[in-house]
Amino acid sequence: MKLLYSSLSFGENNVQIKEEHFKNTNDEVTILVKFVHSNEMEDYLNNLASEIESHYNIPGLKGSIAQIRWARQIRINFFNKASNKNIKSETLISLSKRTSAAWWINNKDLSLYQIIEKASQQQKSAEI
Repeated sequence: MKLLYSSLSFGENNVQIKEEHFKNTNDEVTILVKFVHSNEMEDYLNNLASEIESHYNIPGLKGSIAQIRWARQIRINFFNKASNKNIKSETLISLSKRTSAAWWINNKDLSLYQIIEKASQQQKSAEI
């Protein structure tokens, strides 16, 4: 079998996903997928998250160490998506004040706009 190409991507919880595409003599393609957890990658991503939080004055998260690591990834991904969609800065500022790691984890499956709506509703309820 001949290796056609190999790709590397990152999944949830800093798991590296390596795909290797092979072609045999009958032109059949075989895909081999490997999942590798990388502590070095986890450290790099945590440092990057710290730099982003510091640069944009985003407060730290509260929760267990495991919750904070997980929620940080969720929150950074959210802010990246939001910046790509040109979401208003006032919205992002109010969301950056969400410091409960559990809140981000519990809402990880919501879309960008669902998270914004939920946070907005909760803020209105708190103001009443």
